[in-house]
Formats: sequence, structure tokens, C-alpha cells
Amino acid sequence: MRKPLLTLALLLTAGAALANDEVSHPFSTAAPRGHVRRVVIDIPAGEVRIRNGAGDRIAVSGTAERHFDGHHHRSQEQQIVDDISAEVVVNGDEAIVRRRFGPNAQSWSARSFHSSMDLTVELPAGVDVDVNTRYGAVNIDGAFGSIDTDLRAGEVHVRTPRSNVRDLTASVSIGEVHTYFGDHYIENEGVFPRVARFHNASGRSDVNVRSTFGEVHVTLTN
Repeated sequence: MRKPLLTLALLLTAGAALANDEVSHPFSTAAPRGHVRRVVIDIPAGEVRIRNGAGDRIAVSGTAERHFDGHHHRSQEQQIVDDISAEVVVNGDEAIVRRRFGPNAQSWSARSFHSSMDLTVELPAGVDVDVNTRYGAVNIDGAFGSIDTDLRAGEVHVRTPRSNVRDLTASVSIGEVHTYFGDHYIENEGVFPRVARFHNASGRSDVNVRSTFGEVHVTLTN
């Protein structure tokens, strides 16, 4: 399975290389945690890293990126990407990390797959995490509550304490599942490979990790 996935990665890389250039825009923002117990990462495409941070706030930093064809479009594309960032919207016990589009980024192109993000989200320990990223890579490392992530294409990496987890499922439709549950490994690959499952009666969090096409890697630490 490694060779087909590698071939796909090379094709995607080659496709990106056909674009003449790339423009980017760094950003950072934060919001007080308040009473937040659940955080939704509503970033459709890109690379998302989720880590534990300060206990009293939700912090986001990263870069908005756009690929384009033709050097003469650089100035226009830079104006667009300079108006793309992320924001944290808190509503009671839920917070949403989502894209923010300024006046120069209101077009369909600005909101489409032509724009992506490389993002780091720092969350208080123990909050639930729901990741709505569909294309790209998700890397979760830390002590959280329940975790749910379901990519359509890409890689998911989760590293979290074993003692926190009650029920865990890790699966793909086409690709590879690599799991280490602290005392044993489960590795499945192919088309509709078996789901890797873990149960710990003394745990308190439910973890669901899935990619339709790609790879899932889960490590439960002692």
C-alpha cells in the first residue's frame, strides 16, 4: 500500500508544482476559554496541528496559502490571501475555529480549494475536539476529551494518553491503519481493512479517527 500512496503524493506534488507560484499570509489570534468544553475545528483543507496550551485560552496561529498560475497574478493573489485568516468564535460551552475572510477575499475562489491553511491550535487539556478538516493532514498530540476526526483524503496522527480513552476506533476505506495501544500493535491496510478498536472501562473519552482514503496513525501513551 505504501507505493500507491507514494504515487498519489508524487502526483499531488507534481500538480502543485505546475502552479507558477504561491503567496501566503501569517496570522495569529486567541480567545479566552470561558466555559468552553468542546472545540470544533472548521477548516476544510490544509494541515492542522492540535496541541495542549494554556488552560485559560484557545490560541490559533498559522499561515494562509494560495497557489496560482501566472506570475502576473501575484499582486492580486497576495491581496486575497492577506485577507484570509482564522478566528475563534465562542458560544457558551462551544468554540469554533474557522476561516475569516476580509473584504478582498469574498470571491468563490478565495473560499474554495485554491486557499488552504497550515494551522496550529493550542487548547486547554480535557476539552472535546471535533475536526471538520476534509482534505490534508491532521496531527493531534495531547490530553483531550473525546476526539472525532473524519478526513476524505489525507493522513491523521493522534497521540494521547491511554488512561483517558474509554472507546477508540481507527479506520480507513482505502489505505493504512497503524495503531499502538500501549501494550500491542494493530496494523491493517488495503481496501476496507479491519477497524482497529480499543476499550478501557476506566477511561472517560471516546476517540474516532478515520480517513476515507489515506493513513491513520494512533499512539496511546502510558
